[in-house]
Amino acid sequence: MSSEGVAITARGISVRGPLGPVFSNVDADILPGELATVTGPSGTGRTSLLLTLSGRLRPITGTIEVDGQPLPKGAKRARTLIAPARLRPGFELEGRWRVKEAVRERRVTTKVTNDEISDAFDLVGIDPEPEAVIDSLHPGEQLLLAVALGMAELPAGLLVDDVELGLPASARTRVWAALEAVVRTGTTVLVSNTDPPRFEAGPVIRLPGPNGAAPHGDPGTTPETALLPGHEPDTVELGTATAVPPRPDGTTEPQASDTERTGHDPDQLPLFEPPGRPGPEPPGTNTRGRGPEPADSDSGENGDPR
Repeated sequence: MSSEGVAITARGISVRGPLGPVFSNVDADILPGELATVTGPSGTGRTSLLLTLSGRLRPITGTIEVDGQPLPKGAKRARTLIAPARLRPGFELEGRWRVKEAVRERRVTTKVTNDEISDAFDLVGIDPEPEAVIDSLHPGEQLLLAVALGMAELPAGLLVDDVELGLPASARTRVWAALEAVVRTGTTVLVSNTDPPRFEAGPVIRLPGPNGAAPHGDPGTTPETALLPGHEPDTVELGTATAVPPRPDGTTEPQASDTERTGHDPDQLPLFEPPGRPGPEPPGTNTRGRGPEPADSDSGENGDPR
């Protein structure tokens, strides 16, 4: 597997959410094929910065270039080049699916082959049982499965959120080794973590703590203005159910205006254009009320790369 990677440059970028600044005045210089790590305590906007650098969230200040193209003009292309493996919350493997169902879903939505998925499994060093329920896997194995499925289409860039969260030391070592293997293919990898890697890696982008430039921050969640694959701008998809983002008071009742519903004033913080239609769910998933499921051209196969 080999990729040309993607270069990302940012100068003075800031994002503001409903509760105030998420992060402020961030610079980044990431070369093709580098492993870049966004670090900082929970609530400092790590996930939001990954979204911003990949063209999924628009900053209110500063400039970004992805592969030489300025954003927001090149945002759609940036989202094509940089694929999410895991972004929390909003883009994670569905825990109640079996491995073979996650594989089948990825084959349908990205048109990758069984051989390409097998190569990606080999790259990160996993061989999961096709019948295993994803929630039954070790958290490190779940993360590596997400990385492998993201790498199957060999993107120029890959996003991996919360690399070490909930992992023991041995699993952390294994995950970082797998990410190094991904970088050796030429793919640019952007990850978030509380601390920098424990080995020599690429650039580290440090976000300040509660006393720094993000007094309100991002409480471990994705701002509602972020555009993840298959999302409408005013919704956040959790697993296979679509939910209205909660109000500041914690309720989830429909709200009257766009500003109240999304925490976003369209006149103040324009959104990037939304991506294409959401992909289908694996067979056996209840899709009542979700609209017709696109046909799977390979529906005669079981989707198991092994």
